[in-house]
Amino acid sequence: MPTVESVNEWIQANVLDSKVWNDAVKKEIAVIQASRNLQRWYPEVELTDEIVSYQAIWELQGLDPVLKYQKQGLKHISEDGDRIEFNTRDKVSPDVRDILGTPLYELEADEPTVILEGGMLI
Repeated sequence: MPTVESVNEWIQANVLDSKVWNDAVKKEIAVIQASRNLQRWYPEVELTDEIVSYQAIWELQGLDPVLKYQKQGLKHISEDGDRIEFNTRDKVSPDVRDILGTPLYELEADEPTVILEGGMLI
């Protein structure tokens, strides 16, 4: 299981834009939250420093107030004729998605519902 220290080492050695990680006060919680979410979304994958690092950075970037508005379902903000549109932000880091593929919650949503029609038991 990746630790804050191992994730920090990996980020410092491999991530060019690490400002959000370097400025973070709660790095330990970011690693725990990223690990917990990844275990839920990819239950059969062994978590590495790389995967947890990408997701932890993604989750720290999600602390941006604009992204919090998106989570609450806000689609746009308008003021004096200026309008800002929000796109939906993915829960999974794009880098993690590139490495591991589609998360479990999307696979389950794509499974067709079995509908049993007619017939009788004999």
